[in-house]
Amino acid sequence: MSDLQILAITRFAYPGLGGFQTEHDTVEARQAYLWHPDRMETRFRTLEHVCLRTLAAQTDGDFRTIVMTGDALPEPWRSRLVSLVSGLKGGHVVFHPAEQYREAIRNVVLPFIDPDGPPTMQFRHDDDDGVGRRFVARSRETFADVRPFWERHKRLTIDFNQGYLLGLTPDGPRTEATFNPHLGVAQAVFLAPTNTRTALHFPHHRIGTLMPSITLPDAPMWLRGVDGTNDSGVRAQVERLIPADEERRAELRRRFALDLKAIRRSF
Repeated sequence: MSDLQILAITRFAYPGLGGFQTEHDTVEARQAYLWHPDRMETRFRTLEHVCLRTLAAQTDGDFRTIVMTGDALPEPWRSRLVSLVSGLKGGHVVFHPAEQYREAIRNVVLPFIDPDGPPTMQFRHDDDDGVGRRFVARSRETFADVRPFWERHKRLTIDFNQGYLLGLTPDGPRTEATFNPHLGVAQAVFLAPTNTRTALHFPHHRIGTLMPSITLPDAPMWLRGVDGTNDSGVRAQVERLIPADEERRAELRRRFALDLKAIRRSF
């Protein structure tokens, strides 16, 4: 039996209300915004070439991935999403009715957890973000080192605080190396299997005030997507990105398993 129940949780154009910085008054308005064809093409590009690819490349593949979207997601996006996720070991698409964000996350994630099983390791993995190939392995190893500490508190986060802002363009990747603790990317949350809250119920920027936190600063472990369609307030950072030089491109291939040629062909 595995020592952990590990779940990657991805929201892909899920139109529930709440949980986003860009808000809408109705589900229909949210759907129209999220499912606009131009936006969907951009998000599918990052989902395929960054989000899912970095999960598929993990050196420790003993985990499951939940990709959550709306039950009314239309074609051709619906079939395209199923096709992409079906190629990922442990990947599951959940088509869920539009409801309040926190309730939706709970209703989607908890059925994947055995309450009689080992602790859960959960991490949010947005559709435009990526993690280093050893993220799952390093998180599991670090948890083993501090397991007695977790036993006292029954909640713990392990956070990698270095990575790259990443923008995908037809001319190649643009990046900026950055330090940002509790960004919500490459942040593993360890909870008791009976806990009815999920990793996404804890605001990532405040998680250090909600549970003990261990920070690992030794290696760039995340890619934070920046393309101008992001819900979060990183749009202003697009202009700070610079074209990746050959050394940075080599690191994107080696550390994150990005296929830069395939990304370029996707435009």
